[in-house]
Amino acid sequence: MKLLFASDLSFYYMKPVPDEGEAKNIMSQTAEIFKQADYSIVNLENVFGNPADYEPIPKSGPNLITDDGYVKYLEVLHPTAVGMANNHSRDYGDGAMFHTMEMLKTRGYQVCGVGETVEKAYEPAVFDNGKLKVHIIAVCENEFGTATAQSAGTAGYSLARVTEAIKKALLDGAEPIIYFHGGNEGNPFPSPEKVDLYRHFADLGARAVIAMHTHCPQGYELYNGCPIIYSMGNFFFPSENAGTPTWNVGYMTMLELDEEKEEVEIIPYVFDMNSHTLLDGERKERFMEYLEELSKPISDQDEMLKLFEAWCTIMGIGSYLKYINFQQEMYNDVKKVSPVKNLLSCEAHIELMKHSLRLIYEGRTEEARTLVPYIEQMQTIII
Repeated sequence: MKLLFASDLSFYYMKPVPDEGEAKNIMSQTAEIFKQADYSIVNLENVFGNPADYEPIPKSGPNLITDDGYVKYLEVLHPTAVGMANNHSRDYGDGAMFHTMEMLKTRGYQVCGVGETVEKAYEPAVFDNGKLKVHIIAVCENEFGTATAQSAGTAGYSLARVTEAIKKALLDGAEPIIYFHGGNEGNPFPSPEKVDLYRHFADLGARAVIAMHTHCPQGYELYNGCPIIYSMGNFFFPSENAGTPTWNVGYMTMLELDEEKEEVEIIPYVFDMNSHTLLDGERKERFMEYLEELSKPISDQDEMLKLFEAWCTIMGIGSYLKYINFQQEMYNDVKKVSPVKNLLSCEAHIELMKHSLRLIYEGRTEEARTLVPYIEQMQTIII
């Protein structure tokens, strides 16, 4: 069974309506890769609809919505499933979220990572060829729009729920694969807690862990036979003002599974407003060398901690702490409380604040800065 995993797809910064044939022209190369897979999944990081028809939710960061016409891109790629476990699927409330889900389902795509309740959101996409069955369990960090037992939204991370989803897959005779949306944006290296968490998923029985959200590529490893992809970077998120130096570079993961083994193929690409181009020849070699360099520290727990401590000094705790000054009026002001909520509920933010405060407490901030030049070097790749 050949499974193709692609990461974050958003059209938010593109022009309002695609030109006729635009999607087909831009995705012509990449669509061929999707055809080579028996099953495929991509993470949709905006909802569809007219923003005038829906009310944006209060949150930190932008509310992402695009014209229905952009579904043409998905029609060109024709994935088996679309993951919606991310921090933008409920940006315009239940209405736009359900509208998007219905658009996807009517086109024959399975939708996972979102639902009417958290139990529904945790229901997997199921890939089954009669010989091998796979459950794709889409999960995201707890930012905005996560579901509860009584309300709709995304599959916000819960160790208990992920554990139960893995158990259900195994009892169903299926191979569980975790499709995770989380991490520190812009950081070319995964945090220590993400390394521990994804390995724990493997220890629980996950056949693979495939992650995204950082808007830049991160490395990968084979942990006790389980492939862990820490972040594939953006899949197609074109912007004239890219948020990170490697915003426009990423890779897809082709996973070939049978009952006893798996093979991993990395498929790198670059994109802009007008193209999505697979890398080959020397350009692909340069990317693979870069990815191998990103992957080297992952096997060294001490080195990963040092790199994350350096990252904490780059981000600066001050920009976080200014939101923690909770005021009485925030009880009645959802917009003002939104940044505080995000910092104290999102696992990536919590980890950064925890380590930053520890560095200050231990008087080691300057010591931690020594690896900053290396991180800044690895934030850039020339293709």
